[in-house]
Formats: sequence, structure tokens, C-alpha cells
Amino acid sequence: MRRRLGHHRQHGKQGGVGGRGLLWKLLIAVFVVLLICTLSLLFSATITATNGSNAPSEINVEKLWESANSGGWRPSSSPRTDWPSPPKETKGYLRVRCNGGLNQQRSAICNAVLAARIMNATLVLPELDANSFWHDDSGFHGIYDVEHFILSLRFDLRIVERIPEIRKNGKTKKIKAFQLRPPRDAPISWYTTEALEKMEEHGAIYLTPFSHRLAEEIDNPEYQRLRCRVNYHALRFKPHIMKLSESIVDKLRSQGHFMAIHLRFEMDMLAFAGCFDIFSPAEQKILKKYRMENFAKKTLIYKERRAIGKCPLTPEEVGLLLRAMGFNNSTRMYLAAGELFGGEHFMKPFRALFPHLENHSSVDSSEELAANARGLIGSAVDYMNPDDKCPSENVMQILHSQLESENMDSEIYNQSDSVVSLAER
Repeated sequence: MRRRLGHHRQHGKQGGVGGRGLLWKLLIAVFVVLLICTLSLLFSATITATNGSNAPSEINVEKLWESANSGGWRPSSSPRTDWPSPPKETKGYLRVRCNGGLNQQRSAICNAVLAARIMNATLVLPELDANSFWHDDSGFHGIYDVEHFILSLRFDLRIVERIPEIRKNGKTKKIKAFQLRPPRDAPISWYTTEALEKMEEHGAIYLTPFSHRLAEEIDNPEYQRLRCRVNYHALRFKPHIMKLSESIVDKLRSQGHFMAIHLRFEMDMLAFAGCFDIFSPAEQKILKKYRMENFAKKTLIYKERRAIGKCPLTPEEVGLLLRAMGFNNSTRMYLAAGELFGGEHFMKPFRALFPHLENHSSVDSSEELAANARGLIGSAVDYMNPDDKCPSENVMQILHSQLESENMDSEIYNQSDSVVSLAER
């Protein structure tokens, strides 16, 4: 009996110790849980307060419309190192056909000038492809100031309006340009080898198509500055186009702030991108036909194009982005350039977000504007290059000083046979 009693006492003692240990474990677990919950609540409150402080309660309209701070940087396309003038004798003539929209064509013209400089070639005034989409034969002469273009680049390369005829054995002969298709984003080495070889063999080459046919990334700052000189100084629209454009801008500005926007939701862009899935069967048929007739054959999975980010934003998506940036429904919008594909079905959501829309006809209903509101000329009018987009710099004076430092006779240079003078046209 004593053994059993002792055994029960010992067992009870052990059970008491075990119970107290379990209680302590439970208390510790509860404390840890409460601590985690408290820290989580504090963290959530901090995040909420931070987000609340970052999110502006009101949009500062004046700040929204201000120009971005340049941080002291200013545009400058003048040469900063030795930039020799073009030699009197060149390797041959370079012709190019610039395809695509106005912006792509301007980029191609910049590349054509650079390519001619790289190859020491005489550039023939670039051709603008206007038939495939624009149905407009205005050409370079129709929208750009040719005299200004040739004069502005006279220290960079030689430019002629057409390949001149040559006399050989008492006979007049035309130089036939050898046609080449440049690789997309071709490196400089392609121009200095394959293209130059054909130019020296035939006297002239014709590069077509010429959209994105010279690499953008070139490790030579002076080449990039030459591109800038072409785009921001040499390529100037004809006076009547500039006058119409300035008239539109002045009328829009007289009523306060406005935003010019090019939605780029047009047939050529949609057909090129293969973005068909959001259109009706009839519209898809139109887009597929246009793609087949105007672009190289390429297998695309149309239903995946939008999902992988290959399609232009719809007008509604653009409107939502602008509203998220802080532009409210009182913002005046000027719709630039081409006609939207799909019509009112796609414009209705955008119009609901921004009801104050303007275009050519609503700003200026004059006959002069109506006559110049389509095709390449209409796109040029809408390009609206304000005077403050690129502050003026005396590029010509800098280049002329460099030319003088080379002890070249400017009078002989200006009389060179390689440049077609205005009087010869």
C-alpha cells in the first residue's frame, strides 16, 4: 500500500509540473500571436499614412502644364570636334525612298544624310513614298523647303535634286542607280562595304525601302549630332504649311491650355502590327487585305498580338492613361493627323472622357486649310513644331568658322559642280 500511495503522489507531482509547463507554453504562444498582430496593424497603418501623404489631394493644374525641367541641359547639334567639310569629289550618288508616316520619313531622311556622309556620297533629294497609304504625290518639294535644306547642310555633304546626266564620247548618258534593299538597322560597316562597293561600280545606288535602315545606336557623337541638325534645323516645312500650322496653334492657345494628340489608331499601323482581334469580321477583312498588299509576308498569331504588347493603344486606353495622369474632362484636345480606323465605335469612349475635342475643321474652316488638310501636307500641318521646341543656335556660323579654318575658298566651294544651284532648277 505504501508503494502504491507513494507512486500516486509522485505521479501527481509530475502531472502538476507538466501542467504548469503547458500553461507557460500557451501563454508564450498567445503573446507571440498578439505581438505579430500588433506589428502587422502598425505596419499597415504606416503604409496607409505614407500612401496618403504621397497621393495628392488636388492636382496642381499649372504644374501639370509646365515644361519638364531640363536640369541645365540644352539642345545643341553643332559639331564639337573636328568636322571636315565634304570633299569636292564624291564616290557617287545616293538615292533613297523613305516610306512610312511623316515621322518615319523624317527619321529616314536623317539617316540618308548620315549614310551619304559616311560613304562620301552625293545625296539625291530623298523621295517620299506617298502612294501606298497617303495617296498623295506631294513629295519632298511639296512639303519641305528645298532651298533651306540644301543650304543648311552644305558644310556636311553635297546634295542634288536629281542625278545629273553625263557626257561620254560626245553623247549624253543617264546614270542608272543600282537598286539595293538595305538590312533593317544596318550597321555602318554595311554602308562602307557592300553599299559603297555597288556605288563605285555603278556610279549611283538606290536604297529602297529606307525606313529604319541605319542603326540608331552609333558610337560616334558627331554622327548623332548630324542627325539632329537635319531633323531640327534642315527639315523645315514650306512657308504656307508653317503659316497654316502657326494659325492653328495661335487659335488654340488663345483659348488656354490644350493638348495635341495623335492616337495612331490607323489602318496602316493596325495592319502592320497584325492587331485584328478587336474588330468586326468585315473590318478584319479590310486590315488583312491591306497587310497582304503592303507588307512583307510574316506568320503572326493575331489573337496573341495585343496580349504581348504589339498593338497600339485603343483611344479609350489612351484616355484612361491621360485621366490617371491628372488631365480631367475639361481638358481641350486637338486630334492630329490620320483618320481613326473603326470610326465612332472606338472614339465614343474617348469622347466621353474628354468631350472638348478639336480638329482641323473645328479650329479653322477656311478653304485654304481644307485644301491642305489631307495626305502628307495635312500631316505636316499637324506636325506643329513650335518655336520653343528646339532653341535656336548658330549652327551655320560654327560650321562656317570650321570651314574657314581649313583655308578653303568659300567662293570656289559654292560654285562646285556637284551641287545643283537654285538657278539651274
